[in-house]
Amino acid sequence: MPSDESFTPNPDVAQQCGVINPYPLAEVIAGRRIDWNAVTDRRSLLEDLLQTPYEELFDPVHEGPLYTGLQLDANLRLQQVRSPLLDSETVVHVNDLELSVDLTQGLEVLGDLGAKFGTDDISGIPVLRAESGPGNRLLLTLRVPEKDRLRRLAHVLTADIVRTVSYDPQSAGSANSWTPPGAQWTDAGTFFNEAAEYFDPVQGAVANCYYIAALAAVAWATPFSIRQLTRATGSAQQSFVDMVRFYKPNSGGAVDRDVEVTEKVPLSSGGGFIYCRSSEAGEIWPAVYEKAYAKLKTGTSSDQPDITATAWGDCVFATAQLAGGNTSYYDTASRSGDQLWDVVRSNSLSYRTFRPMTAWTYSTGSASPKKIVYDNTNIVGSHCYTILGWAYRDGSKYLILRNPWGNTEPTVGVLSGTTFMYDISWWRSIALAPNDGTFGIEANTFQTYFAGIGVAA
Repeated sequence: MPSDESFTPNPDVAQQCGVINPYPLAEVIAGRRIDWNAVTDRRSLLEDLLQTPYEELFDPVHEGPLYTGLQLDANLRLQQVRSPLLDSETVVHVNDLELSVDLTQGLEVLGDLGAKFGTDDISGIPVLRAESGPGNRLLLTLRVPEKDRLRRLAHVLTADIVRTVSYDPQSAGSANSWTPPGAQWTDAGTFFNEAAEYFDPVQGAVANCYYIAALAAVAWATPFSIRQLTRATGSAQQSFVDMVRFYKPNSGGAVDRDVEVTEKVPLSSGGGFIYCRSSEAGEIWPAVYEKAYAKLKTGTSSDQPDITATAWGDCVFATAQLAGGNTSYYDTASRSGDQLWDVVRSNSLSYRTFRPMTAWTYSTGSASPKKIVYDNTNIVGSHCYTILGWAYRDGSKYLILRNPWGNTEPTVGVLSGTTFMYDISWWRSIALAPNDGTFGIEANTFQTYFAGIGVAA
């Protein structure tokens, strides 16, 4: 990747984030598009396709499929790595009984764990969680041996799927065209259906939540920043390219690079989007903006940049790259819920943010001051969200956010019903009940589960 200073994140940022949207990932694994609105039990289907308990999907401490190509370091910071699944052989000539790993048979005392985990020193076996159970019992959650964990995941996340969803530094080449396995570059629709909306960008099967959240924040706070700038490249009707302008953050609005791309994006063999798509059928501006960002990050001259190279980054910095301006970061650990609520209000007008704002969670629950658990809250670790504004209801203060997945709202401290915001020239109603990723969360709950908020202005 280029070493240009524009790719250096602000050292004050709490962390860089990355997590794959489980729904597009499940479609990549299934090899087909899934009508999620027709699925009555989404949790069970995700568990079956991703081979992971739903509760373990949203924290990288479990090393689940949503964090493929990412890993926590000794300081509980998420880092980009080459996925070991790329070098793990897929076991195909076995049945389900042979593939399963049963570590409980023959286990009577702690010392028996040694043989199960292939070690003489059971004190080194990682403990994921320790809880007090009924009757003075201690309930321990242990990490299975690495070879068994990879063996199970490799049966689902084949090398081709990992190459589709995870960046591989060993195969990177800025001058090379790139196509994910089994995919094809296709013009999938029109740039705009009508206008850029905050709910248009939906993250795909790559861990670039930070960029999609930033894209939605810009579309919401400064919608005229999202535009189609195009020129003809030949006499044929479809001979044209779009230009996307990126800025150097904290530079007084200096332009970094004007990136030209066609509107061809990677689609699966079944014609479905693999990566960023719009919530509106037939609209492709979010996918084109993602493609342009991949071209910026890789420095390639090809019209087929590696989309997986956009994985893992800083949502506030990305916002400034899209809209210009200076980056400001506010950690939650040193501020109260009331203070964070006031920060959002100071960047809002009539309940709506007029400067693009984003928020991010801790890299893992264990990295938070209160050692929170993401597993049972529907809040995702190392994930970025768009901040839309604020609300005040029945004496309680709320922040209004959107998950770039276009679904999966928290189950703690949430506001139900409908809220209203003055959207530049008209009052917009925002329903908080549907499964569209938009939600209101109580300010103190936000302070507990989120690591920081940021603004580009």
